[in-house]
Amino acid sequence: MPLNRDLLKNKLLDPKAYNTVFISIEDENKAKKEQMDILIELICDERHKSDRTQVLAFLGKEPKVAKLLMTAISEAEPENKKKLLTACWEADLDCTPSINMFVEIVINDDFPIALEALTSIENMHGALATNQAEALLNRIMEVYPAEADTPKGHLLADLIELLRKWQ
Repeated sequence: MPLNRDLLKNKLLDPKAYNTVFISIEDENKAKKEQMDILIELICDERHKSDRTQVLAFLGKEPKVAKLLMTAISEAEPENKKKLLTACWEADLDCTPSINMFVEIVINDDFPIALEALTSIENMHGALATNQAEALLNRIMEVYPAEADTPKGHLLADLIELLRKWQ
């Protein structure tokens, strides 16, 4: 059965979760974790492969879900992180507000995951403050010399060029 927008909205943007005042932080975190788990399942589980286009279109139109995706990426296991990062650029999300996280992924994660994070950065179209771009460049330059002659070093070099365009 194909997903429809209302079903996605009810699953990921549960009105009860957004209209409820939680008594404890544990209850609020549990509700957010359930939504994040649903999002990860919809994007990463092969059972939902036929619904991927609908899920990606939904991501592109719902800022709250895009924010949930950023949280999911930051907490994801490596096997899911790559698919979640791929969803960012496939859904044409502007992830510029989370650029620091994406840069750290390029720096710290394995090559396939770093490549997806770099692709997401390449597809960012928001504004980036000059001082933020400089701070990110400085962070990359700390690790670049040790990685220069590796495949990861080539990703870092590409990232340096991208960030220089934002300066």
